[in-house]
Amino acid sequence: MRRKTGAEAGQTCHRAIYDQPNPCHFCKIPPLAEAASGAPATMVFEHFNDRDDCWYQLNETLIDWFDGRRVKHSIAVDIGALKDVQNELSEAYALLALKSVELEKASITDALTGLFNRRRLDEAFAHELDRAQRYGRPVSLIIADVDHFKSVNDTHGHQMGDEVLQAMAGLLRQGVRAVDIVGRWGGEEFLVICPDTELDGAQALAEKLRTAIAAAPFPAIGGASSSFGIAQYRDGESFKDIVARADTALYRAKINGRNRVES
Repeated sequence: MRRKTGAEAGQTCHRAIYDQPNPCHFCKIPPLAEAASGAPATMVFEHFNDRDDCWYQLNETLIDWFDGRRVKHSIAVDIGALKDVQNELSEAYALLALKSVELEKASITDALTGLFNRRRLDEAFAHELDRAQRYGRPVSLIIADVDHFKSVNDTHGHQMGDEVLQAMAGLLRQGVRAVDIVGRWGGEEFLVICPDTELDGAQALAEKLRTAIAAAPFPAIGGASSSFGIAQYRDGESFKDIVARADTALYRAKINGRNRVES
């Protein structure tokens, strides 16, 4: 320690090593001195020495010297390499946690539209179905389908079809309420789960969405519209049952002229 710091015999450690008139903030001499006389007191701690830009682990023990004085015995171990490894591990763990969040998000998100995918919709409705069965809370479904979408793809190409789906997704996202869960059900179909909502409330929401889509500019294809089918959960139904009823209502909207809401 003396060779490393240039300390001279007889100097107190904090003056010889750190050129300070008082003990350093991390100095263990005061707490060690409070130990019971005659009993060895030891403290192990880590310290960053800004004189040589290095981390040390210090093992400091207050002992009784042969002449009766209490003196401090110090062992300093360079742990710079260990700290480097710890920092690398911390960064790796942080990156892993970030990647885990990204993967989880990707697993429940539709890549094209950014809405929830079918897997997430299944999970969300299972939760709402449980609430409905436990507490008698209403829940409704809305299925929306882009009218004449096949014609859009055939006439303008699949790239334009993708852009139409993305625009539809944006309009649905903006139009639903904070409590609603909207996602892409598949192809040109979208699904909205409406918690705590009876049929008339879902119908009003669907009509609002239909109007917004019909009014939105789609200059490349000369406008667009969507048809909507809605259904409210009935006691004893499964997710498949209520989706089938909403799908049947959607089919009625199609055969009755499209760009309309049916229940």
